[in-house]
Amino acid sequence: MRACVSRVGGVVRLPTRGFRATGIGGGVLDVTVPVAGARRVVVHYHIFKNGGSTIEYILERVFPGRFAALDGADPDAVLDAEDLTAFLDQYPGVAAVSSHHLRYPKPVSRRTVLFDCCFLRDPLARLYSSYNHFRRCDPESPYSRWARTYSAREFAKRLIDEAPHLASNVQVTQLANAGAFTRPANEQDLERASAVLREMAVPGLVEMFDESLVAAEHFLRPAFPGLRLEYIAQNVSQAGARAPDDAREYWESLWGRELHGLLRRMNEMDLELVRRARQEIERRLSQVPRAEEKLRDLRARCERLAAAFGGQAAEPRAPAEGARAVRSAAGG
Repeated sequence: MRACVSRVGGVVRLPTRGFRATGIGGGVLDVTVPVAGARRVVVHYHIFKNGGSTIEYILERVFPGRFAALDGADPDAVLDAEDLTAFLDQYPGVAAVSSHHLRYPKPVSRRTVLFDCCFLRDPLARLYSSYNHFRRCDPESPYSRWARTYSAREFAKRLIDEAPHLASNVQVTQLANAGAFTRPANEQDLERASAVLREMAVPGLVEMFDESLVAAEHFLRPAFPGLRLEYIAQNVSQAGARAPDDAREYWESLWGRELHGLLRRMNEMDLELVRRARQEIERRLSQVPRAEEKLRDLRARCERLAAAFGGQAAEPRAPAEGARAVRSAAGG
């Protein structure tokens, strides 16, 4: 860095912030600025029932002792960019964060580069996964009581009647409006959510989980050399076989044609956001050399990892020093 200097009474005046001059010539100083290199942090915005438990598993493995799960004490808490910045300032050793409660927009920091990650999912598959989750979780939750009492069809009807914020464009609302449901999402919300999607360091789709990770490994490698994102799937529902994500006939048989049509109309913006996410992931994947080979390699690594632990997750590592997770009742 070169800095012009002034002379007062024949004396060279230097800055007082600890700059170190390494040479003087022609009235110009070669100055070393005592600033550390940029900190790099992966931030996972965890949308409920979108494969987030597996992403957390990956981050724990990749960043042992430097991963933190960050949530509010209240199940309905909302954390924003200021909260994340304050947390990272307090815990400089943390290299990866996951949160159910953190909302976009992500913060802008002078000294920290944030690599944000958020996975989306077909909204109808997500709704059905939520139903199965509530059937087996805390019975004190009203949604759990509904799920334990009603069929998937009646559960969806109950949500539409009494909790439309859980059945209508949840993902667009999360990205565009910090999760605040005040009205049905519209085209303007979709465009804001799409802008967030395009700017993500790691956009992901549950339906393209491995492809999303192959792109992530490639484009994160300059910041995280040697990055390897193999995994064992976590928090997989045991309440029956997984529903096919794109099978219209399946959803109509599950919910009935009329209810299925209503759910599609209520999730029109989410369906379009998922379509755009697929396009963005495919665009990035098209720029990965030997993408198909790398996809096969990732899947082979996942198989070896699963075999090493008998198909079960490894013992969780200790969280980052001092970074205690405060979890909500929501999982997945």
